[in-house]
Amino acid sequence: MGTSEVEPVRRASQRGPVAYLIYLLAGLLFGTAVLGCAEAPEAVAPVPVKVKVLTPEEVVVSSRFSGSVEPLQTTDLAFKLPGTVEGLHRPSGLDRDVQVGDVLAKGTVIAELDEGDLRRAKASAEARVAQLEARVATARDNFEIATRVLERFEETSGSVSEIARDDAAAKCVTAAGELASAEHALADAEVRLDQANDDYVNRQLVVPFDNATVAEKRIESGERKAAHEVAFRLIDISTVHVTFGVPDTMIGDPAFAAADRIFLGQELRMTADAFEGRSLEAVVTKIAPQADPLTRTFETELTLTNPRLPDGQRLLRPGMIVTVHVGAKSDRSVVLLPMAAIHRGRSADELVAYEAVTEDGRDVVRARKVSLGGVYDNQVELVLAGSELQRGSQVVVTTAERLTDGALVRVVRESDLSPAVLLEAR
Repeated sequence: MGTSEVEPVRRASQRGPVAYLIYLLAGLLFGTAVLGCAEAPEAVAPVPVKVKVLTPEEVVVSSRFSGSVEPLQTTDLAFKLPGTVEGLHRPSGLDRDVQVGDVLAKGTVIAELDEGDLRRAKASAEARVAQLEARVATARDNFEIATRVLERFEETSGSVSEIARDDAAAKCVTAAGELASAEHALADAEVRLDQANDDYVNRQLVVPFDNATVAEKRIESGERKAAHEVAFRLIDISTVHVTFGVPDTMIGDPAFAAADRIFLGQELRMTADAFEGRSLEAVVTKIAPQADPLTRTFETELTLTNPRLPDGQRLLRPGMIVTVHVGAKSDRSVVLLPMAAIHRGRSADELVAYEAVTEDGRDVVRARKVSLGGVYDNQVELVLAGSELQRGSQVVVTTAERLTDGALVRVVRESDLSPAVLLEAR
């Protein structure tokens, strides 16, 4: 004991035993207090944990194929003969010629050539036919007269010379030849008239089917068009086809379940980025009898009615890419639990997960029994009917090995995940 420490004790002992005792007692209490402070247990710090809020998720087990939209039918319109375009169809109520995107009914005259030359050619052919018809009629009368004269000479053979009989026979042959020649000329003229009539009719381009949408237009009024030069391309998209290729395992007699096979008459679900949030049902109407030699897949065709939009346009357009779902009825919405959140319970057949809850203003974890279903990647389906967890529960997905039922925790939010905190929460 140093001089500074001994001096107070010496002074206290000189003042008397009572003062000395009080001094010793105070020193003892002070030492005990200091020792008590040094040995007090430290408060337990909350364990940082990451959690997942249980919400239903879409589990996709169906097969998906990329397909393209094609029109129900397509046709190219062209004049059969050359000519100058006299005019184009004008839609009702619009002061303009037909254009791409217009929808036309069957029988609509969409374009017409100048009829001047065609009308004159038709009239000339009609006159030629009339002329030859008169010639045929005259030749037939001459042949009938010559035939009757020859028959009378033969009936009165005793009073008619051989020379007169031969002359009547020669006239009969000549009349027959003239009749045959006139009939052949008439037949040829009738063919020419038929061609003139056909050309006159074909000066017009007529829409061949209903719901015809103008996809391409390569003609203008007053333009000179050559024979067989395409003027319009028309498509019908009131009903559309969707084509895609599938492997032989999906059309054979099956290694897969029936839901994963494709067959005629089957209804399949179809989605696309072009109409996100919606799905359409289409029917399988064709499966190719042989595989494509390059892709080794079988071309499959779906058919569906093309829905109308509020502005009257069709939802599906040729060339759109869509996704076809095969076996989509197996897709469902489930609650998934990460495998890292599942732990053995008190018994060998009991499984638990830790749920973060707030009790008396503090965040703690509670062990909850869980019942599990199928495995999807690194997650397991939570069967809500047999579990103590429900939708909306906050399940601990990290540091579970450091937890016990009732342990104090600190829920780490995504915004709090600094590298140090993230390392601590693992």
